[in-house]
Amino acid sequence: MKYKILVNGGSSALLRDFFVNSTGFTCMSTSGYWTDLSAHYEMFKPDAYVCIAEYADVQLMSQIKRLKTNEEYGNVPVIVVTNEDCFELYTSENENEKIIDLILSRPITISAISDKINRLLRNIEEEKERIAKEKEEAERRAAEELEKKKLNVKKHILIVDDDKNILKLLKSALEDRYDVTATVSGRIALKFLETKTPDLIFLDYQMPVETGPEVFKRIKRLDSAKDIPVVFLTGIADREKITEVLSLKPQGYLLKPINMERVNETINSLLG
Repeated sequence: MKYKILVNGGSSALLRDFFVNSTGFTCMSTSGYWTDLSAHYEMFKPDAYVCIAEYADVQLMSQIKRLKTNEEYGNVPVIVVTNEDCFELYTSENENEKIIDLILSRPITISAISDKINRLLRNIEEEKERIAKEKEEAERRAAEELEKKKLNVKKHILIVDDDKNILKLLKSALEDRYDVTATVSGRIALKFLETKTPDLIFLDYQMPVETGPEVFKRIKRLDSAKDIPVVFLTGIADREKITEVLSLKPQGYLLKPINMERVNETINSLLG
């Protein structure tokens, strides 16, 4: 693929020679007027701007500064071909300014100009590729770290039961592997769910004031909590009561007294 070069020159002979004998480029000429420059930048979208000048005067420097500080054109490298005296004057007076990407002092052959421009543009491409790869690698590492953090974050289990012995048993058995919140009533649990979203809820089926089914229905009406799996804890094992529990369509139920093996099996099946 040929580089697109926008060329402006005060020397018609050198400009013509550049168009005829430069290699590896598709060229377009422009004037030094801002309206022409900006129009050609917009239309041609050059890979570089080459200015062949007799002198690196104030007007030329002002024009290049305007290009390099422009939001649309500023990343296009600028190459100035000028006489040696101007080259020395510019580098001595503007050593801290980097508005010109490459200065070539005359006399110089078109072949040498072409080689140096090609080398500059290849270096710029390689640098862009290096930066892009570093960015891609940094994003990949960040994604891996985020995934590791997600994997290391403990799942959150909410236990709702008016029996403090049940709460103590489950919390003690689970808190090494999970973030456990224990509450003694449905009212407290619902208040907790206003600001927190646990991954699993163990809910006592028979509680005073608000029963498990009542709390379950209110949980399912909360947009933030309706998709949280709920497992009932019940101490009644007769078929009629179990049918009643299952009619609410919880994600499971566990019979009391608590069997920790069944508890762990249930958690693993729901949370992985």
